[in-house]
Amino acid sequence: MDFYVLADQDTVQGFRYAGIRGMAVSSPEQAAAELDRLGREQAEVIVITTEQTADTVREKVSAIRFGEALPLIVEIPGPEGASETAPSLLGMIREAVGIQF
Repeated sequence: MDFYVLADQDTVQGFRYAGIRGMAVSSPEQAAAELDRLGREQAEVIVITTEQTADTVREKVSAIRFGEALPLIVEIPGPEGASETAPSLLGMIREAVGIQF
């Protein structure tokens, strides 16, 4: 599996220094289109995105996470810090399987 970063310019540039390719997006439309492309062309990829970028396309991220096997999406805090609206791991598990821990 490959890694691919979908985030703001600073985050994408930082990951490029580590040899991970990606695309800087500046609008929800760009982010949604790139997620669609990755799903079609590179199903076996782990998409690293900032919480802030994921928040702009939250419905699409959730649909991919809970409806499709690939691509895998991992959210990380962005340059602004952790997002208060990003889902927690337990929250995602509850939503996916309907069980509370």
